[in-house]
Amino acid sequence: MLDWNGTIQDDVRAAVNGTNAVLRDQGAPEISLERYREVFSFPARSCYGALGIRATDANWRALCDRFFSVFSSDPSIRLMPGARPALETLRAAGIGLSIVSASDERELLRSLDRHGLRGCFDAVSGQDGPSASSKISRALALFRSFGISPADALFVGDTGHDLDAAREIGCACVLVATGYESRERLSRRGVPVVDSVAELPAFIGLDTRP
Repeated sequence: MLDWNGTIQDDVRAAVNGTNAVLRDQGAPEISLERYREVFSFPARSCYGALGIRATDANWRALCDRFFSVFSSDPSIRLMPGARPALETLRAAGIGLSIVSASDERELLRSLDRHGLRGCFDAVSGQDGPSASSKISRALALFRSFGISPADALFVGDTGHDLDAAREIGCACVLVATGYESRERLSRRGVPVVDSVAELPAFIGLDTRP
């Protein structure tokens, strides 16, 4: 089971640009990519709070709309290097792949189609709307639908929230250092950290030699 943003899709720079648009609107100073990866947290409201933006029920939708208007059209978004061959290697080995993402499911499916990756996955679970919510209940629903025990699965993500979700549902977890949290933060989580999703086949013991 894999996360999408920051794990398979390289979109952290786009997230920084979207966040800076919100900060400019609020008269707050912009931040660097490095600063973003140090303050990123879940839920998203807490991240804005750390940057001095008060996110309330009254203004949250407008903040989300502003962020996604910039994020979704950012030209820097691409697949992580090596993601496609890694996924194809896993599929060829008979390993089932699913996505559980905090992204809006309709946008997630459009992204998969744009990258030509929808066929790599047995199931895709996003959320209904742009305001990020926990992945735990949706991950559990996928396991039930496939009749698979979480203990037999691996959760691959790029944030502490991904690890928290994996622990809550009883999955092993590996984190990738390409996403929304710095390697230094991830290294304190107590689970394996790999450079990118491209290393996943080798991490689980598949022979990736030509």
